[in-house]
Amino acid sequence: MSRILAIRGTDVEKEVDYSSLPLKEIEKRIKTYEKKHGSFAKFFRGYDCESSSPEDYLILVDWECLLNEMKSRKGARLSLIKGGKRKPR
Repeated sequence: MSRILAIRGTDVEKEVDYSSLPLKEIEKRIKTYEKKHGSFAKFFRGYDCESSSPEDYLILVDWECLLNEMKSRKGARLSLIKGGKRKPR
């Protein structure tokens, strides 16, 4: 399933397809956010939709999408292992 974030501003239009990003790029972007803001939970708790900047909102959405994409990729691999049947001995 494709996960796409479309950002449209007055002078910029950008689309990010998370499902097409390599895993290393996802990990790199998450680490960048963690170095700058700490954990996602900490950033999310401190986010206020009324007083936070639009850039903070984009960071929140981007970071959440990156985490969801990483989780879905890891979950897909694990489900194959769990779903397999053992051979009788």
